[in-house]
Amino acid sequence: MKKRISLLLCAAFAAALLAGCGGSASDAGQVGDGTSQDSMTVEPADSTPADGSAGDAEAADTAKLEAIVAAIEAVNPVPTARSYDDFSVENELMLTMDNIVDFRGDVTNDNAESALVFAAQVKDGTADAVKAELEAKKAEYSSNLYLEFADKVAKAQDARIVSEGNFVVFVIAGVNGPDYADIDAAIASALAQ
Repeated sequence: MKKRISLLLCAAFAAALLAGCGGSASDAGQVGDGTSQDSMTVEPADSTPADGSAGDAEAADTAKLEAIVAAIEAVNPVPTARSYDDFSVENELMLTMDNIVDFRGDVTNDNAESALVFAAQVKDGTADAVKAELEAKKAEYSSNLYLEFADKVAKAQDARIVSEGNFVVFVIAGVNGPDYADIDAAIASALAQ
């Protein structure tokens, strides 16, 4: 009796599966609204092009970002430099990545050093938000309580956060680096181009 019930249940299940998969050959290439799968175009969820750029309205100006960083690092070299990547921008600088079109920059990998140069191209209307996030990071860098890093903390307290249009720059002078007057001049010149 148990075998018979099991066989009947298996047969009913198989019939249900076959009924669900059934359909005429003419329906095979059609979607529920009658359009052919071959003629359907699937639109992406957002309007970001496949190459990852932000589109024409917010195309990354990598040449300008690289020029800004190069101009500032010419007067404020970053010893033992480590380049910023998406992870470090989001988790070290604590920036909201949705506000960033593109960025370039370097930070020292030496614990006794303070040099940092960061330039970001931000989306329209987000420069103030990015500056506020960088001000919070500046305050964090400026509150180091270890006496052995007093020079580093002093440089961080004077850090520069400057914006011009959709470009935001964050610079901390190196411990043995230049006077901030040289850095200010480099930032102004680089952002003016």
